[in-house]
Amino acid sequence: MAPRLSALGRIILMTTLLIAASTTAFAARYPSYGMLTTKTTPAGVMTVVINNTFSSINLFDAHVQSDLANLIEELQANDTDVRVVLFESGNPEFFISHIDVNYFFPGYEDPLPHFDPGLQNMTFPTALLWNITQLPQATIAVIEGRARGIGNEFLMSCDMRFASLSPSVLLAQLETSFGLNPGAGGAMYLSRLIGRGLTFEYVFASKDIDAATAERYGWINRAFLTSAELREYVQQLAARIALFPRGGIIGTKQGINAVSRPSMDVLIRDAQNVIDALAATPAPFALSQNFLKATHNQSLGDLELNYGTELESLFK
Repeated sequence: MAPRLSALGRIILMTTLLIAASTTAFAARYPSYGMLTTKTTPAGVMTVVINNTFSSINLFDAHVQSDLANLIEELQANDTDVRVVLFESGNPEFFISHIDVNYFFPGYEDPLPHFDPGLQNMTFPTALLWNITQLPQATIAVIEGRARGIGNEFLMSCDMRFASLSPSVLLAQLETSFGLNPGAGGAMYLSRLIGRGLTFEYVFASKDIDAATAERYGWINRAFLTSAELREYVQQLAARIALFPRGGIIGTKQGINAVSRPSMDVLIRDAQNVIDALAATPAPFALSQNFLKATHNQSLGDLELNYGTELESLFK
């Protein structure tokens, strides 16, 4: 018969088990690159700053995706104290520029799996954004730079979007100009936010939209004259939401997602699988090569900064 533990012994054992469980649960599944900085207030508001130190344009590459996947898994499985997550950028010109175009080339060596282990019919980037919509926290994008392609789809995956009226805020779904489609569902989300006609106008033409127009159309919740006003409002909103019980946030989010988000099957069939098929055709391959050459492999320059007005250079 095993000896009985003293009260102190039981406390020590429980503490050891809790620490071990916490260590196991929080262990990163994917490589960690330090692309995210997080800070959480005692009230339960986490701020996540995305800063891709491998890229001058905050590229949504494997480094950022890997760190986001680890964070999302942590928030999904373990974190009961965080009620609200604020996503912002450490790059003043780009919230997230777009996906790494090299992703579409045969032979690209990705340190991440092509399909997400937890959602095996979804590619890793698509599953990543889907999982953001599923977070048990309220999520808010704080926008002070460009977000195109999957960068804008990242914004769509957040529950709310607020921006400054900075000229650096330019949003777009640029995939059609490459002979592709918004593969993570950007056009699907937009059509529910701004309507069918405006979605066709902006996505077909790969046009940039500024913050003031985006606010007027409903692409974002609200635009603020200054960065200070933006941050003051978002912090007040986040603190208010963080007062409320976690169950109410989860339940409300479930209901809104049910009517405002495409189903997983539709997203896979009519967005993700379409871009996978198109990426294997000659036109996107040639245009992607032109793009990489013109941008010096996605470096800061006129084409990245002003894609909406400069994209015709790819066809000359």
